[in-house]
Parts: sequence; C-alpha cells; structure tokens
Amino acid sequence: MKKDDISILIGNNIKKAKDTLIQAEALYNIQQHNGVVNRGYYAMFYAALAIILTKELGTSKHYGVISLLDREFVNKKEIDPIWSKVLRDAFNLRSWGDYDEQAVITAEQAKRLLDNAKSFVSWAEQWLIEKGWIAQ
Repeated sequence: MKKDDISILIGNNIKKAKDTLIQAEALYNIQQHNGVVNRGYYAMFYAALAIILTKELGTSKHYGVISLLDREFVNKKEIDPIWSKVLRDAFNLRSWGDYDEQAVITAEQAKRLLDNAKSFVSWAEQWLIEKGWIAQ
C-alpha cells in the first residue's frame, strides 16, 4: 500500500477517535457511565489502530491491537509503555462493563477513563504528526 493511502486510513482513524471522544463526553454529561467507558475505550482503540497502521499492520480484534502495539512499538521502545497500560486498562474496564451483568461503572471510573482517553488520543495524534503521517 502507498504511504498516501496509509496516511488517509490513519487520518480516518484519528477522526473516528476524536468523534468518539465527543460521544463519550456527551454521555458523561448525562451520567451514562457505562456508555462513557465504552466510547472512551473505542476512541483509544481507533487511535491505536492509526498507530499500528504506520507499520502496515492491522487487526479487527481488540486484544490484537494491544498485542501489536506492545510487540511493534513498546518492545522496540518507540512508545512509552504507559500508553499500552492505559489502553489495556480501558479494554478491561470496557469488557467488564459491557459483558458482566452485575457491573456498575461509577462516575469516578467513567471520569478517569474519559480523561485517559483524551490523553491517549491527543498523544497518538501528536505522535503521528511528529512522525509525518498526518498534518497538524
């Protein structure tokens, strides 16, 4: 695939990440905590997909994205491991909230994940700009 085509896909994923953050914030404002966690995680997922696309990699599996981020970026010291931890923690909380019938996401959990999602998407976008994959 040509770099221009990859850059378009990366840009599309960053746009999806930012749009999904807007949804998460709207849900936070109406105290829909489970929805905040779901959309916040997906914002990070789309941003992580954008990053792994820089190596022409991709997967539709959620844990596959985390694994690729670790193998191709964290283990090669291209990104700080904190970002993998933030994504993994969000994945775990989202999975619990979505699939455990007794799960109750608190306002504090939702706020923390929303803040982490904002940081993750912002960091990913800046990283992609610095690497020349998207324009500022």
